[in-house]
Formats: sequence, structure tokens, C-alpha cells
Amino acid sequence: MVLVRYGHGIAAIAWVGGSIFHALILRPLTAAHPEKMTSAMSLIAPAYREIIDIAVVTLIVSGIILMFSRIQGSEATVSWAIVLGIKIALALWMFYIVWRRRRMSSEETVREGAASKLLGYNAILALGLIVFLLANVLRELVEASLK
Repeated sequence: MVLVRYGHGIAAIAWVGGSIFHALILRPLTAAHPEKMTSAMSLIAPAYREIIDIAVVTLIVSGIILMFSRIQGSEATVSWAIVLGIKIALALWMFYIVWRRRRMSSEETVREGAASKLLGYNAILALGLIVFLLANVLRELVEASLK
């Protein structure tokens, strides 16, 4: 179980950390130096996409394993189940955003406008940070039930 938790944590860090790097470093650099960054981004994007794909698969598989291992224990309280449900819903929203964005043309992305706040890469970052917070809440709930 330790390796499953470790893999889950590393995958989450890779995805959310990559989103932070993209939002705070790559996007501003691309806006400031579009001519230089276009070629760099064409080299970075395939590797980043592969990392995200691996992270998503790892999160889904390890998340299912972790959920079922915890549900069987006595520490799975109603509060824990509610927080877990919210965490899963937010994670599914993140998976949907990635899936949807990859299927959009650049013209559709530009026309998206206000919807990009809920369905854009910034939303992935915000949701990822909330999911990290909820993971800590779940841990606290488990520890409280063990006392």
C-alpha cells in the first residue's frame, strides 16, 4: 500500500506542479516572447502531455485502490465519505477539462471566452490545489477516527 500511496502522490505532484509551472512560467514567457517560445513549446508540449497522461492513469488506478482499501476500514466515517466524494468529483472535472481541451481546435479555444474560466488550464490548477487540500482533510479525518 505504501507504493500505491507513493505513486498516487507523485502523480498528483507531477500534474499539479506541471500546471503551476505552465501557468506561472511558460504562459507568461510565451506571451512576452511569442516568436522564441513557439518553437520551445512545440518541443515541450509532447513531453508534458506524456507526463500528464501517465499521471492521470496513475491517479485513476491508484485512487481506486486507495479508496477501496480505506472503505473497508472502520475509519471510513460519513464525513470522510462526503469529502472523498467531493474530491472524486473535482478530480473527474479535471480529467474532463484535459480531455475536452485536447479535442478543441485553437479557434475554438479563442472563442471559448468566459467558459475558459471553468474549463481552462487555470481551472485545472485551481481544482488540483483544492484536491490537495481535500486529501489533507481526508488524512485528518482518518487520524481523528483512530484516536
